[in-house]
Amino acid sequence: MSTLSITALVDRLNRLGPADITMPRVAELVGDGALDEATLRPFIGGRPDKYARRLVHRSKLFDVMVLTWLPGQFTPVHNHAGNLGWVRLVRGQISEETFKLVPGASLPEAATAAKVNGRQGCVGLEATGTGVIATCGAVATADRVRAIHRLGNPAKSGGDTTVTLHVYSLPHDTCLSFDLESRTCERRDLRFDDPIG
Repeated sequence: MSTLSITALVDRLNRLGPADITMPRVAELVGDGALDEATLRPFIGGRPDKYARRLVHRSKLFDVMVLTWLPGQFTPVHNHAGNLGWVRLVRGQISEETFKLVPGASLPEAATAAKVNGRQGCVGLEATGTGVIATCGAVATADRVRAIHRLGNPAKSGGDTTVTLHVYSLPHDTCLSFDLESRTCERRDLRFDDPIG
């Protein structure tokens, strides 16, 4: 099995044109070979207050980032603003809960949600599935149909740290974050943590 550095993966992604960016093609590139974890070292490191999100590369067509999850850290339920996403498990395990809009619910654009006192109603969601990926190298996807989910490290306190590699097309800096109980959502600005060292 070949070894893939993060630089080699970024080079492969940058060679793709817009028509080449399909779920299977990018999944093949993201999951190809054994990932050289040493090349990810500057981007791996947990935070006690939330999962850590570090940018590896940004281009006109892609964001590539590494997330580090301490035990029990999860994202809120969120969408991907109409973008495609691929997540490769590097270390540990990652759980995913998926959701869809309930019949009659509407999903505002992130810009609209931000204009109404920060929150927008009528976004009832229902769970569609849960799962845990524990095989390093496995790649999960989010597309425009299956686009609302929550990710996290299901390990209990004292358990293993999880590391995931994320690729998104197109790059984006906002999403919608959902509150299941109040059936509301709010615009969430996405930020990156500084690289290690």
